[in-house]
Amino acid sequence: MKRVALTIFTLLAGVSAAAADGEKADPRLGKQVDRICFGRNINNFKAIEGEDDAILLEKGVNDWYKAKLIGACNYRDLKWAQSVAIDQRPAGGCVTPGDYLIFSRSAFGDFSFPNTTRCAISEIHEWNEDAAPAASGDAPAADEN
Repeated sequence: MKRVALTIFTLLAGVSAAAADGEKADPRLGKQVDRICFGRNINNFKAIEGEDDAILLEKGVNDWYKAKLIGACNYRDLKWAQSVAIDQRPAGGCVTPGDYLIFSRSAFGDFSFPNTTRCAISEIHEWNEDAAPAASGDAPAADEN
């Protein structure tokens, strides 16, 4: 029984480490930050295709951040969202891990239930959209010297 438990623990640790390595390998993902402060509103947002529990938030012009989310926040729901607000601060402010974002399918800012998805932020990272993600199975590029 101990051997089975140890094997399961080892497998789970390996999967977790592989996921962390894969995430760090994404060249678009920058350093972790403790907050994003917006002027009046979140300038823009978009779902990351094929990735659940994450959203890109824009502060200013072309200044993107990836927020990892906790809750029922999947790509299918987030890609159809038309509006976003910071819970308890609909007029803007700063977001930090532990804060909630509310996504609405209404373009007019109807944040009433059941038109919304509420998600907690677990981590925030800088995001560089111009750094192309590594395609799976691609060979490393050769130097062009």
